[in-house]
Order: sequence, then structure tokens, then C-alpha cells
Amino acid sequence: MACALLGLASWGCSIHQRTRTAVEAAGRTEPRSVCILFFDGLPDDVFSTLLAGGSLPNLRKFVVDPGLRVQTAVASVPSETYPNLAAILTGLLPGHHGIPANVWLDRRLRRREAHTNIFRSYAAADFLAPEARTIYERLPPDTVALSTPISRGAAVTAKNVPAILASYLRNDWAFLDRKTLDDVGDAYAGALDAGRLPSVVFGHLIGTDEVAHDYGPDSQEFRETMESVDRAFGRLMRRLARRKADDRILFVVVGDHGNSAYQTPVEIEELVHRALFSHPAESDCREDGCVVVPVAKGKEGSYDIGDAEIAVGAYRGAMIWLPGGRPPEDLPTVFRTTRKKRPPQAGPPRPRPPMPNRYGFAAALARRQEIRLVVTRGERAGDVHVYGPAGESLIVTEAQISGPDLYSYRVVDGTDPLGYTEISEIRQRLETPQDGDWWLHATARSGAPDLVVQLSEFFDSPRSPDVYITPAPGYGFKFDRSAGHGSLARRELVVPLVFAGPGVPRGNLEAARTVDVAPTILRYLGVPFDPEDMDGTDLSIEHPEASPGRKIRP
Repeated sequence: MACALLGLASWGCSIHQRTRTAVEAAGRTEPRSVCILFFDGLPDDVFSTLLAGGSLPNLRKFVVDPGLRVQTAVASVPSETYPNLAAILTGLLPGHHGIPANVWLDRRLRRREAHTNIFRSYAAADFLAPEARTIYERLPPDTVALSTPISRGAAVTAKNVPAILASYLRNDWAFLDRKTLDDVGDAYAGALDAGRLPSVVFGHLIGTDEVAHDYGPDSQEFRETMESVDRAFGRLMRRLARRKADDRILFVVVGDHGNSAYQTPVEIEELVHRALFSHPAESDCREDGCVVVPVAKGKEGSYDIGDAEIAVGAYRGAMIWLPGGRPPEDLPTVFRTTRKKRPPQAGPPRPRPPMPNRYGFAAALARRQEIRLVVTRGERAGDVHVYGPAGESLIVTEAQISGPDLYSYRVVDGTDPLGYTEISEIRQRLETPQDGDWWLHATARSGAPDLVVQLSEFFDSPRSPDVYITPAPGYGFKFDRSAGHGSLARRELVVPLVFAGPGVPRGNLEAARTVDVAPTILRYLGVPFDPEDMDGTDLSIEHPEASPGRKIRP
């Protein structure tokens, strides 16, 4: 009772006591624990620059130098917080776990959901597919989730809404992240008082993204925020060292997306409406999925471009749900989340209206100087059209009865919009189906890492848009921000991913996806799971050299 009363004034006491109670009740005796530090909006190149410049001495000393670092860690498409947070927690890509974007439309339910609104932020977990189990739901009931909007299944949660509001009003986001790391320390202190360690403590560091939006990821303000976080992390490590627990915890530093600075804001609604006015397009949803098609003849007079739903979730990515037919009534509101989700087609697909040609809506939009890429669904499930300023390409997915899906890529017209034809390894195998791991490593160093796989999987969801837009460098879709994310730019897709702790060797992995975090942690903690239930792959961090397709370097 005393702690409950003090909890009204001290969240730390509440977390300490609640964690102690949870670990005692769980009765878990395994010696391992995982602490996930989830950096919101931290580009990997900025992280590397700050490390090299000496701004993050504690993260370097305790995590990066002794740890196993992924050289190219690719976030999930789209590069927004909610779909990536859900992917890291469930091991499923956004096309499968139920949350395709920060802002999205469900045609069948006739519902528009915007998690960018703080009052809806904590409702995000309600839209996870039932089969999309979080790591909290798979682990003993002693897990802790701090300052994060998705915490379904966690035994102890602290939303820290008062601290979020205080940080917003004071424009001091470093305060919130320091508070979160202090809460991490309180959670471990409570567990250690019970003589145990929690299986997972998850700390969501929100302030980095907010500062990046306001000042840019290369700004002095962003550097100072990261330095403040690093000092708080050093304080956490000293607390753990005093309890002789610092060397018993696996630390995972991971980002959800990066950030790109921009100087020229544009009205994406105006650009889309102009393109629709000159090239009317709609969404044909009469079959298994929706396809972008030209407006049917005779329908032009009743077509209203204002019926198109346009969503900007994080200032540098835009999504469009075009007007048109609704999906069939029997389309499920939830969908399979297994990796074997597309059965091979028994015969040729039924004819559908033709896709727009190079001079259609998507191509016209892609020719705008403000736009870099326009992506649409293809005629079949798993097919994706990519439009650039001077060319179009096609991604084709082939489902396999056994084994992983295979993906191929070809240029349909003009110049390759993703630039893959400039890479000799890809050029030699162009149009030859390859598995997802091959594509990840082949494109890891390119300007469009892993997009062949991720775009195909992104459009799997019935909640995904008809059209996905990436602006050109230097452009954004909001007028009062300095940086944003949500696009397919490399700086927004490549994030930090480092593992450091008992049993993990020092070195570097060439490439991985952040969706690999969930299965990797479960395997590290010895929790059984069916790999077919996840898109992510266990990285075998204790023996990475033995994992197929993974190369470790000193």
C-alpha cells in the first residue's frame, strides 16, 4: 500500500515494485536477460559518426566495441515507427502483422486509423492480427515495456504519458529518454531484489525521433540529445555493476527507422490530385486483391479525385488508397501470418483490366521533380510495379510448396528506378528467381536495400495502400519540420543493430533485417517457437558463423 501511494508521485517506485512482484510470481530461474534499447529515428550513419567522434563513450564501451554489429540492418517497409515496432516485437513484416503504416485505411471496415495522434498511439496493439504474437506473449510473465505504445502481453508496462507531455511542453525530449533509461534501472533493481532477472526489458527512446524532426539528424541538437542518452546509459551500467548484473544481460541496440533532412516542403495532396485529374485511376478490388487501373470508360463523369485517401505518416512517405470497388465481403479482417502465405496458383490468373502503361497515373506522378519513386500493386499477389522518373520495373514473387518464396526483378521500360542493374552481381542474375536472403545481401550496399523482398511483402496486407510514394532528396510532405522518414531512401531504412552480452562474440554481420530481432531473442533465451510463424530469421548470435548466409567479420 505504501508503494502504491508513493507510486502516485514516483513512477520509479511503481516499476521497481511491480517488476519485483512479476519476477517472483513468474518463478523464472534462468540466468539470462535481454535489455532492448529501441532508438526511435536514429540513422545508422549518424550513429556511426557519433561513435567515431567520441560522443557516445558508454554505448561504445559496453555495447559496440564488445558486441556483434550488423553492418547493414534494414528496417521494415515502410520506414515508420508503428509498423517497425510491431515487426521487431512479433517477427512479422508489416504486410503480415496488421499495422501497415502509422496512418492507414481498412476498406472493408471503412476505418481510417492514425497512430500519430497521441490519444490513439496506445491503441495500436488492438490492430495486430491475432496470430501476431509479441515476444512478451511468448515469454514468462516477467517482461517489462517502458515508454512504448505497443506492449501487448508485457507483465509490467509504463507508458510515461506525463513525461511525454512534459517533454513536449518543455521541448526537452532528452528528459524523456533519460527517464526511460532510469526506469530500466528501476526494473532491474526490483527484479534483483527478488534474486532474479526479468527475461526482457524493453526501453523505447522516443526523444531522438522528435529532435530529428525538429532540427535534423545531423544537427547539434540531435548530437546533444544522443550524448544525454549515452550519459543516462552509463548511469544504468553503473547501477547494474553495483549489483553484479552488468555482465549477465544481453543488450540489443536497434532502431526502427532513420531520418532524412529536407529543405523543400510540398503539398502531396496537390501533386496527387493533379496526376489523378490528368490520368484518372481507381482501385479494382473485385478479385483477391486490389489493383490500380485506369478509370473505366463511361465512368469519368462520376469520378471524384477528392475520394482518394492520402496519408502522410512521417513527413517523407505518402500512401494513397484510390476510390473504387470494395473488396469482396468475405475478405477476412485478419490474415495468415505464416511465411507460406501465398499458395502457388493452380492456373493462369483471370483477366483483369490492364495496368496503366508508362503514361498512366503512377508514371505521371513519378515524373514530377519532387518525386523519386511511385510503387503500386501488380496484377497478381506478390507482384509490384516500381516507377521512377525515367523508367519502370516489376517485382515478381513465386510461392514455393516447400522452401522460401523466390523473387525476381526486371526492368520493364527505360531506366531501372532502383538502380540494381548497376550492380554486377544482380545484373548477372536479373530476372532469375532468388530467395529473400540472396536479395538482402546482394542489395545491402545499394541505395535500395532489400526492396525486392520488402515491397512484395508490404503489399500482402489488405490494409496496405494502392500507391506508395517516396519524395526526391531534399523534399518532404510537411511544412514545419526539418526532417522526416517513411520513404524508401537508404538513410531511412538502414538503422543500428548491435548485440552485446554473454555468449555473443565480437564482430560484424554483413546484413540482416530488424524483423530478425524477435526470433533471435527467443532462441537466445531458449524459448521454443515455430520458424514458419515468422518472417524474421534467428541470427544465431552466439554462433553466427554457423548460420547459413551469414558472414561474420572481425
